[in-house]
Amino acid sequence: MEPVDLFYSYAHEDEKLRDELDGHLALLRRKGVIRPWHDRGIVPGQQWDEAIDAQLTSADLILLLVSMDFLNSDYIWGKELGTAIARAERGEASVVPVLLRAVDIEGAPFAKFQGLPTDLRPVTSWPNRDEAWTDVAKGIRRTVEAIQKGWASAPPSTPANAPAPPSAPGPSDFATATATAAAPPDAATASAGAARSIRGVQLDSVQEARTDALVQRMCAGFANALSVAARMRGVPDIDSAEAHDMAAALIDMPEQKRVLWVDDKPEGNRHEVAALAKLQIEVVSVHSTEEALTRLDTDEEGFDLVLSDWDRPEALDGAASAGLKLLRALAMRPRRLPVIFYHGEFDADRRTARRDTLLRAGAFGEAVTPGELLALVRTALQSA
Repeated sequence: MEPVDLFYSYAHEDEKLRDELDGHLALLRRKGVIRPWHDRGIVPGQQWDEAIDAQLTSADLILLLVSMDFLNSDYIWGKELGTAIARAERGEASVVPVLLRAVDIEGAPFAKFQGLPTDLRPVTSWPNRDEAWTDVAKGIRRTVEAIQKGWASAPPSTPANAPAPPSAPGPSDFATATATAAAPPDAATASAGAARSIRGVQLDSVQEARTDALVQRMCAGFANALSVAARMRGVPDIDSAEAHDMAAALIDMPEQKRVLWVDDKPEGNRHEVAALAKLQIEVVSVHSTEEALTRLDTDEEGFDLVLSDWDRPEALDGAASAGLKLLRALAMRPRRLPVIFYHGEFDADRRTARRDTLLRAGAFGEAVTPGELLALVRTALQSA
């Protein structure tokens, strides 16, 4: 299917944040799902206002990167915002605000549109910004899927000499700013398709090179976070080439993965979580067996993998540890998720005994170093 054309509306003061988001959308670009554009793509000799207008009026998805600088931009308010909202109201594009920094948007013309991150928690207020961008990228992925689903279910074009039937509301499984309205005339549709094709020819080679660079940056960020995790845990660092191979394998998974991590002290895993977030793997943290089971029962999206510590301060119900209690509970469920234990038993004999106990109880594996953990995560997610 044709990629979704994405337009960034942002203030230049937020260019660094836009670049961070662009990096986290590299996986969607790598899979040919989106074709992003921002004004830094204007080449010498182009008239910048005409270039921006051409992209804005043909984009399928418009991201509003909201901050005080965005709100104070005369050009955004005088040109980009009006066009974006008008296109959304005509059903020609989806508009999604992304709240970068804390700012009051009550009464803003785009406030009626569902935005990101979750609960409109500003990106810069998250303790781990990669987790914030993972949340944003997840929302954008759903919006893109809704747009493409709308394309797939659209009725065939009406002949030019026949009256156009009323358009039906486009399906959407994500609350975005997509407005339901009459479909644009066939001529306009054909023109937009031609413009998209021309733009694709012009931008594909540039986009491919940039995507490769962004993916390499993601792999480097993953390797760096893993290295920090190893230092914090007091264990040898993983080989850089091995870390890049691991990252590449996780990046190429067909779907975004979700991990449920059960640990009463989640702050001890923050660098491992950061490494996963670099690759758009979402980690949901809970503190106890009870919380884990409740989350598994209520989370509509589901999980692909469970990580657990060994001991937690909770009732054991006859189990040797809280981790084994969780494993026993999960084994009784219809869908058995792979469970990996991340623990701190470094003594060789005691670790071997613990490993044997876990494997007999049905665990996928155990790890004591970040490198071991991520290697197991890769294997588990690839086999899921």
